[in-house]
Amino acid sequence: MNTLEKKNLSQEISLYTFAKYKPDEILKKMKGYGVPIPDDIPIKRQQITKILQQQEDQILQAIQKAEQIRPLMVPSAPPTTITQTTTAPAQPVKPRKIFISHSKKDLVYVQQIINVLEKVGIESHQIFCSSYVGYGTPLGSDYLKVLKEELQGDTLVLFVLSQHFFDSKICLCEMGATWILTQKHIPIYIPPFTPENVGGVLPTTQGMQINKKRQLIILKERLEKEFEIQKQISFMKWDRQIDDSLRVINEALKQALL
Repeated sequence: MNTLEKKNLSQEISLYTFAKYKPDEILKKMKGYGVPIPDDIPIKRQQITKILQQQEDQILQAIQKAEQIRPLMVPSAPPTTITQTTTAPAQPVKPRKIFISHSKKDLVYVQQIINVLEKVGIESHQIFCSSYVGYGTPLGSDYLKVLKEELQGDTLVLFVLSQHFFDSKICLCEMGATWILTQKHIPIYIPPFTPENVGGVLPTTQGMQINKKRQLIILKERLEKEFEIQKQISFMKWDRQIDDSLRVINEALKQALL
């Protein structure tokens, strides 16, 4: 296992375990796998990742097998060339697509997110969502291969987070892949799920509640800036779309509690 492969696998393992287990459970699991975790360090994902990178390949592979963590498809870096010319500093990469990572059990919420995105001005071909025809993987195609192609540095990822998401191994695989292959992420929490339930998987990423109008407005403003949308809809049309989507979302939340 080369350095990059070891780094990626360590990140996969830490993402998966922090998504699935509580800190005390992670400590017990790691010690059970023979990974020495000092008692005086905080159980945070970054710390666990560093410790995992220091372990033998066999230990990491044993954890991967025992936890049934599917390997990621990480694109190889292009060959570097030496040039004498001076180039300008790289500009921040603007996203060209949005990938919605979600559980299929949360489709009613995802549909409303798509409605909001398209009302903002995001085109359907800019949205990748595996659960909907026209937005996801073509029939007969290799899902992981398509996911690798879609998840480039210029993709903005919307994580639609719920207990359904963290109960799904496919969703956790997606989360690991997007964390490595993309740079911009927005967690969207479905109540009663909150950032505290995530367990440190996205510790520095500001998220939003799916049923908060003010936060949806902030999302709209960010998307208009990120995608450089010139033709913006009127406030009345936007406000009507938000209210319509919130009615559907709140009704679904109410039904989920019955």
